[in-house]
Amino acid sequence: MTAKPAASRAQLVWHQFRKHRLAVWGGRVLLVLYLMAAFAGFFSPYDPNHYELYPPKGHHPPTRIHFIDPDTGRLTWPFVYATVRTIDPVTLQPRYQEDPSQGKFYLRFLVRTPEQPYTVFRIFKADLRLFGVDPPGRIFLMGTDNFGRDLYSRIVYGAQVSLTIGILSAVVSFFLGLLLGGIAGYFSGRPFALSLPPRLWRGVGAFLGPLSLLLWVGVALGMVHLAWIFVRITPVRGLWSYGVDGAVLLLGLLGAYAVLRRVFLEPIRLDPDDLIMRTVEIIAAIPGLFLLISLRAVFPTNIDPLLTFYLVVGLLGFIGWGGLARVVRGIVLSVREMDYVQAAKALGASDGRIIARHVLPATASYVIVSLSLTIPGFILGESGLSFLGLGVTEPYTSWGLLLQAAQQGGFASFTDRPWVLWPGFFIFLSILSWNFLGDGLRDAFDPRRRQ
Repeated sequence: MTAKPAASRAQLVWHQFRKHRLAVWGGRVLLVLYLMAAFAGFFSPYDPNHYELYPPKGHHPPTRIHFIDPDTGRLTWPFVYATVRTIDPVTLQPRYQEDPSQGKFYLRFLVRTPEQPYTVFRIFKADLRLFGVDPPGRIFLMGTDNFGRDLYSRIVYGAQVSLTIGILSAVVSFFLGLLLGGIAGYFSGRPFALSLPPRLWRGVGAFLGPLSLLLWVGVALGMVHLAWIFVRITPVRGLWSYGVDGAVLLLGLLGAYAVLRRVFLEPIRLDPDDLIMRTVEIIAAIPGLFLLISLRAVFPTNIDPLLTFYLVVGLLGFIGWGGLARVVRGIVLSVREMDYVQAAKALGASDGRIIARHVLPATASYVIVSLSLTIPGFILGESGLSFLGLGVTEPYTSWGLLLQAAQQGGFASFTDRPWVLWPGFFIFLSILSWNFLGDGLRDAFDPRRRQ
């Protein structure tokens, strides 16, 4: 009788993950959302910025799809009617009524729209869409916005920004967290000297000698320039005033000289662990949303929308790496004392090789779980920025930007046109799915939770 081969770690993790039903369904929902975002042009019936001037379709409710032929009373191929726009005399809100006199517009699958082409991954051009209706009919699964643009199409295209920003920001954050956390933990207690003595520059080559001289001349000229500005902006109040200003200026020059001497001539010993962890504490001391808004406010709001996308990615990643760096530091502090790490040092392995091959892989389980639990926070952060008007701007769209448009409608968005709140549902659905997926991965990677 042969013994049954032991299951690998990957098989154990997958078996445990499948037991978490909510995590499995969360993964399925995210798979659908990301597939729709990747092929947004195919799944959306219209271009996200397409609208008609006449007849206007602003705040059109979701189109009613008919499955029963009113003439025969039998099941038929799905179709829609054209609508006629009127104005309510009391509320002055647009009202739409079906107009059967214009005929039936049947639902079609795999339709061509050469008048509204799109690109796949910004490489391939296409005009094939999953569904549509015969022109001049229109189908709005989730209604329209105030300009008459199909809200379902805009939600699908908005998923490209909201969901992609979550992943890209997490990648930036985890790169910084792993790198800086690994350095802080591995080099803890090994301070390095920070100094820029000109004698070292003169000794490394003929090129750096003149460079040192130019630097010192630049520093001297900068100090003279600051002194001249100080004197120019000082109001004339008599001879005594110049004496006080001269004394203050002299003290300032002496202080600058002391600082420069300390930096350039005497080495400053810094512990990487202290430097990185103090930076993390400074970032953590400021509320994340306020820090994000403050950093975004430094840049103009009218910059290129694509540049705004990358800017939001960088800002979200910059403020989110601290927590991961702390945990990675703690793991690395314990791993670097393990026997196999000490053996690698004894064999002459470099610090970079030890960190890359032996230390950081020990953090893989935590990183995978933390990554899945961090992405929803970035999605929510981007949605909040766009909702406040500091994130992605037109002609691009995101779920937060769509919610901002809904908020501008005031209380009428709840009473007269609740379909404009669909983006909030998708934000909630994606965040909930990521949290379920993260919980399942945490249970799967933790041996103590396996059943």
